[in-house]
Amino acid sequence: MIAFAHILIPLLIAAAYVLLMALLVKGWSQLGRCPPIKQTARVSVIIAARNEADNIGLCLQSLADQHYPRNRFEVLVVDDYSTDQTAATVEGFIRQNTEVDLHLIRQTGQTGKKAAIALALQQARGVYILTTDADCEVSPGWIAAMVSVMEGRQAVFVSGPVTFKDPAGLFQQLQDLEFMSLVASGAGSIGAGFPLMCNGANLGFSMEAYRSLQGDALRQQIASGDDVFLMLSMLNRFGSDKIAFARCRDALVFTRPAGTPVGFINQRLRWASKSRAYRNFPLILSAMIVFFMNAMLVFSLVAGLFTPRFLMWFLLVYLVKIFADLMVLTGFARFAQKPGLLWLVVPSEPLVAFYTTLVALAGQVVPARWKDRRVRGG
Repeated sequence: MIAFAHILIPLLIAAAYVLLMALLVKGWSQLGRCPPIKQTARVSVIIAARNEADNIGLCLQSLADQHYPRNRFEVLVVDDYSTDQTAATVEGFIRQNTEVDLHLIRQTGQTGKKAAIALALQQARGVYILTTDADCEVSPGWIAAMVSVMEGRQAVFVSGPVTFKDPAGLFQQLQDLEFMSLVASGAGSIGAGFPLMCNGANLGFSMEAYRSLQGDALRQQIASGDDVFLMLSMLNRFGSDKIAFARCRDALVFTRPAGTPVGFINQRLRWASKSRAYRNFPLILSAMIVFFMNAMLVFSLVAGLFTPRFLMWFLLVYLVKIFADLMVLTGFARFAQKPGLLWLVVPSEPLVAFYTTLVALAGQVVPARWKDRRVRGG
């Protein structure tokens, strides 16, 4: 009986993983094309910035270059107690680009990204809110594309695609591939009707819908997860048909990979720290399936070093995971025009499984740091 369980449980985990990936692929295919562009709605773009003096100038320039009427959008930059020249850089940009409706807001009292966003929302005048990060650059058609999806799909919340800009070297390319899998999974889950994740570097929502939410939609007591918690609040209030993904190249936002392995792990620990606060069953179930699939790959590899028969299990799980992950990644890689990265799936699977398993466990107990601050978990 025990031997049978040893076979049945891994098969069930692998089958659940393949089924989940198949649902995400189907969801991606159901997202559809971008609706016709509309450029009439008033939009507020919110950027929470801390110690981004080296990057925020490029971010603001990409917003100044938008193919959207200048009198129909504003940009609100909230300086979260930066200790570098972030605020001065923004002020200089304001002086040199008077045609852009750009405002610098300084944090008072509270700290953190969520508090910064909440402060900006108090002053925003837009019908729609868009958010991105200070170290990102947005496509020239970003505002127009995001608005067209919200209006064309009658959505109250829209998640947009994010990818890395010009990843150089193997370390950054591996990050790019892994990041694509996260964005593709989030997009596919929205298309499939059970939204799992999104990215605060590229999202939008209706101001009217936000004001109708009950309680603290951003979960400000938790440092991370402003994006996912807001999406889940919208999902609970309005249903999955009001959550959309902008499958439009004009909606692409470009960010940068972590510069060092330590920075990368800290970022992932920060993401993992919010998981204890999740209450959405599809999200929890999906996370468990992914965790156990990765853990099974790691266990079978380590066990195989001592007991050769486990190497057969490792090979089986390894091949199944490659197949399932490629199903999800292929569509988004073509969309992001990065199909050349797909070959990295084969050699990277054990490495990804190892670090994701470790981070998932460590994120529950090990405090992460971000922007020189300790991150609070759920």
